[in-house]
Amino acid sequence: MKAQKAAGGKLRKLFAAIGAVACAAALSSTGGLFSGIRAAENPDADVTALSVQTVVLDKAEDFTVTVSLDELPDTGISALDFAIAYDPAVLTIDNVNLLYDTGAEAAEILVNPDFAGTVFRWENEDGMIRVRWGTGLRDPEFWLREERPFFTVSGHFGEQAGAGSGSGLKIVPPKRESGETADAVTAGYLDVAGNPHVCETRLTNGGVFVLLDETGATRYGDINLDGDITTADAILLYHVLAEQSAISAAAYANADCEFDGVLTIADVSLMLRVINGELEAKALGAH
Repeated sequence: MKAQKAAGGKLRKLFAAIGAVACAAALSSTGGLFSGIRAAENPDADVTALSVQTVVLDKAEDFTVTVSLDELPDTGISALDFAIAYDPAVLTIDNVNLLYDTGAEAAEILVNPDFAGTVFRWENEDGMIRVRWGTGLRDPEFWLREERPFFTVSGHFGEQAGAGSGSGLKIVPPKRESGETADAVTAGYLDVAGNPHVCETRLTNGGVFVLLDETGATRYGDINLDGDITTADAILLYHVLAEQSAISAAAYANADCEFDGVLTIADVSLMLRVINGELEAKALGAH
């Protein structure tokens, strides 16, 4: 009991140092932590990288996609707030499952049982999965420090989904409780002096797709596998032709816009004509 009271006193001091909310409010959520980090004016050179897996299935069925931490500052981070946008007409999200337990929640529950479920939270609404991970503990041993799988997103395709269906899974700034959208993904930490450090975020999007045909394509022209055909796809294909980038087998199949078995500048030109509205998307690939 004495140990728990001592831990509680230390945690109250930590939340007080954050200074964004009153102590009582801080003890019920990590909202003050996120607010303090968002308020930092001079982002440093620290980096946090997030990547969403791309899954290609033979047919419309249940799926699981992994979201990973690919790069982190040496200190680790104590707060992360972002959202994953998807097409709710195509995908139904059933669950988000945390894979990385730093021990932060168990340590916080020792102070107050009401802390249960506050370190990792997620909500799903209107094609947006909001994910928040945050702890007021100043000991970096309880922070996100390992480059590893972070959590999974599982669900299934809609009833009308068939060959060539799918949706991108794009990391975006979250929508706040006020209804406004944040300016950026929040990632960072508070140092021992209570100073906020904001990390630069490097984001890799993913998606879930069903094969369009026997070639392994999911959607002709969608080279970056985000569910859309944009100039970003044309630029990526140009880099592939210049041997500056490598792509997956599905992306390679999608890139064969002329459907002649080889990738050339002609595929880029055809894709650009679709992007510019000169041709319909059905002009791409095997149709």
